[in-house]
Amino acid sequence: MKIQFISTVVGPLGPDVLKSLATLSRECGAEWLSSKLIMLDGQFAAMMRVSIDDDKDAQLRTRLEQAFPNVSFVYAPVVAAADEAEALTIELDCSDRPGLTRDINDILANLGIGVTQMESHRLQVTSLGRTVFNANMQLKVPAGVDTATLVAALEAVEPNARVYPKSAAV
Repeated sequence: MKIQFISTVVGPLGPDVLKSLATLSRECGAEWLSSKLIMLDGQFAAMMRVSIDDDKDAQLRTRLEQAFPNVSFVYAPVVAAADEAEALTIELDCSDRPGLTRDINDILANLGIGVTQMESHRLQVTSLGRTVFNANMQLKVPAGVDTATLVAALEAVEPNARVYPKSAAV
């Protein structure tokens, strides 16, 4: 019988480490059904939905951990999403300030909105004499929350904040 799990892998990004992870996984009979990768300053974090015969699961985990001693592995069961939420991608631009990210997360949580991906940047703009904040977010918006309510709540987080709903996340 086939099983599925989520493997989270974190560690230093060496030459061909991802290719080697994939090759070893295939050798053990595993298949990556989907994956996401983030690289930052010589480190990487990857999440993979893995499918494998249940009798080969333990061998796969053991071989991965032995072959990659400088990499951390965390395994979690696949949990089906139970809610009916709309996928939405938005961009937020505003002046930066301490606590801004916390306030954004509080607004989203209070509206029951889930964040599936968030990438943010803080940039010093010399001509403006301040630091600006930019975030691109992929969200899961519950059926009872409309886009206008979300935009208004996020634009209230900071004077001159602008929110740009882009499209449904894919």
